[in-house]
Amino acid sequence: MFRCTCLLPALLIMGLAAPAQASPALWEVRDGDSALWFFGSFHILPEGTAWRTPLFDATFAEADKVVFETDIRPQAIAEMGAKAFAQGIYVDGTLLTDVIDAALEEQLRAQMARMNMPVGTVLAMRPWMAANTISVGALTANGFGAQGVEFVLEPELAAERMVFLETGDQQLDVFARAPEDEQIAMLAATLEQMDDMSKVMNKMVGYWVSGTPEGLLKLVEVEMDGFEDAFVERLLYERNRNWMTPLERMLANDEQNLVVVGAGHLVGDGNVLDLLSAAGYSVERIQ
Repeated sequence: MFRCTCLLPALLIMGLAAPAQASPALWEVRDGDSALWFFGSFHILPEGTAWRTPLFDATFAEADKVVFETDIRPQAIAEMGAKAFAQGIYVDGTLLTDVIDAALEEQLRAQMARMNMPVGTVLAMRPWMAANTISVGALTANGFGAQGVEFVLEPELAAERMVFLETGDQQLDVFARAPEDEQIAMLAATLEQMDDMSKVMNKMVGYWVSGTPEGLLKLVEVEMDGFEDAFVERLLYERNRNWMTPLERMLANDEQNLVVVGAGHLVGDGNVLDLLSAAGYSVERIQ
């Protein structure tokens, strides 16, 4: 399954004062007569991760609508998977090993061997698709086999209660339209992180579940370090800015919605919560 956000295990939360109860963070954004609640998501989790709380479930039940990054219903996921495959595969005879240097190819073959995955699995893939395939495969092999937050919530929602901030095509373009040098840097960073990926992700999940964003933020910064600045800008901060229009429209229309987005969008300079605060809305962590 194509899950673009698995490329970066860089996921979470801004450091507001934490409540006494240790739980995944939940924020309330208000403009006086309406509210949006924000919950940072992991898109893939270790089996058995318990992240739901009474406050989250009450908010989920009472919200007018639940807002996701993009449509994650099964038909939409299947359609985007097909598009990702079509855009992520070379069709002119080029091989992945034709566009990367000898040192990176050696690293690729070594990591694939450690995963017991035939290197032929990725040879026809463009670098961004290969990086995604390898990172998801590595995490799955290390116990990250459970559905992430959105995929748990979606079956519980009627279609009319779901809202999406962007199209699947817009999300896919972040990767598929990246210049080749950015894609190769993405693959190189993924391979470089492979040996520690599951350990780091487990630490991140621990910080997320316990409501400790300051610890998790340090890991986020380390994990993002190997990726091109332009790619991180498009993946996180440009999309954050694009989401401001629909989010402010919801507040202007007095909607009471729960917003569930990848937690990387709620951390660091230019995160969604900071943008809303700068626009004059009150932002308070309530869990």
